[in-house]
Amino acid sequence: VGRFFNNYQMAQQTLAQAGAITEAVRTRGEDAFVELSVKFKDLKSADDAYMVSKEEMEAAFKSLPVPEQELLTRTADRIRHFATQQRNSISDMRTDIVGGYGGHWVSAVDIAGCYAPGGRYPLPSSVLMTAITARVAGVKTVVVASPNPVPATLAAAYVAGADAMLRVGGAQAIAAMAYGVGKVPKCDVIV
Repeated sequence: VGRFFNNYQMAQQTLAQAGAITEAVRTRGEDAFVELSVKFKDLKSADDAYMVSKEEMEAAFKSLPVPEQELLTRTADRIRHFATQQRNSISDMRTDIVGGYGGHWVSAVDIAGCYAPGGRYPLPSSVLMTAITARVAGVKTVVVASPNPVPATLAAAYVAGADAMLRVGGAQAIAAMAYGVGKVPKCDVIV
C-alpha cells in the first residue's frame, strides 16, 4: 500500500507541475515558453532559437555517416508503406438506416504536433513513426518537438518531411503546440 501511495503522490505532484507549466504557457505565451525552456535547459539562453530550420534538419541528415542515412531512409520508407496501406484500408462509409442514413467520413486535421522524447535515450524512431504517419494521413503541416535533439533526431525530422521542429521538450513544448505561441502553430492534435 505504501508503494502505491508514494507512486500516486508522485503522479499527483507531476500532474500539478505539468499543469502549472501548461497554464503559464497558455496565459503568458512565448515569454513563458522561452523562460521555461531555459529553466529546464532545452535552451541555453532566451536569445537561442527554439525553432529548427529545414536547412538545419537537412544539414544534420547530410552530416550522418552514409549507413545511418540509409537506415533512416529505409526505415522511413517502410513506415510510409505501412501507413499508406493502413490509410487505404479506412474509407468513408454511408448506409441507409430507418429514418435516414448513418456513416462516417475520414479527413485529416490541418496541423499535427509530434512529440519525440530526447534526453539520455533519444528516439528518432518516434519522429519517423508519428510525422510520417501524419503526413500520409493527409495532415498539411507537421510540427515535431524534441528536447535537445541529437543529429539523428533532426535527420529523422528531415526524412519524415516535418515542416517545423522545436528543439524543446516537456510540458512547455506540448503546451506551445496546444495553444500556439510565437512561431509555434496551434496544433489540432498532438501525438
